[in-house]
Amino acid sequence: MKNEVSAEAKKAQFMVEKAMGDITRATRKVLMDYVSKMYFSSFAKAIAYLGLESEDAIDLLNNMDADTRRQVEALAKEYQKSDTQVISEVEHIITASGMDFTDDYKIIKDNIILSGKTFAEEAVQNFQKETPIFQKKMEDCLFSFEDFQYLDDRAIQKVLQETDMQVLAKALRGTSTEVQDKIFRNMPQRTATMLKEDMEWMGPARAQEVDAAQANLVKIVFRLSNNGDILLTLKEDCFK
Repeated sequence: MKNEVSAEAKKAQFMVEKAMGDITRATRKVLMDYVSKMYFSSFAKAIAYLGLESEDAIDLLNNMDADTRRQVEALAKEYQKSDTQVISEVEHIITASGMDFTDDYKIIKDNIILSGKTFAEEAVQNFQKETPIFQKKMEDCLFSFEDFQYLDDRAIQKVLQETDMQVLAKALRGTSTEVQDKIFRNMPQRTATMLKEDMEWMGPARAQEVDAAQANLVKIVFRLSNNGDILLTLKEDCFK
């Protein structure tokens, strides 16, 4: 004999199925909206990076249906190529592609000086303007913490004025004697002595902390250079 379902049970079943259905539909809608918005947003940032008026961007837009194109163009107009959001999106796309430019950067580093000072400076400026996602990589290629030994005394002193001594102590833990001597020579003797003592008492520093401290000082160098406070000259020794 077939079990009969009570009215109360039927009502409960209906409520359960409805609630489950609501959750499923709502979840799918949220996912669809997210994917749609992310698609438009990612596409718009990529288009902004390429430049709305560029041939590449126009070719991509021409392959879209009219409604999608309008939405992407409208979003793209809200971004600039150098915007942090745009740079982050493009960096993600390039990284996900697995592309490796190690050999290319080695070629740049090995040949930039031989190309001549005027050409080198213009080439670097144009590259950073056209390909801003690699500005940090280019800066690393042109100037690293070890290159502090090639800065003139005035530039070193300017950098030290804006540097926390604890950060400097960590940065110097992982560098050459030449860089340390250059830094110490441009400090008051008492300050240099105290810094050396701090380095001795600091104990072992993690590689990540040393790298972060050195990166901090390199950022100061480029900021001062960009502001015209110090002059970064391209020297052959810096690129060996």
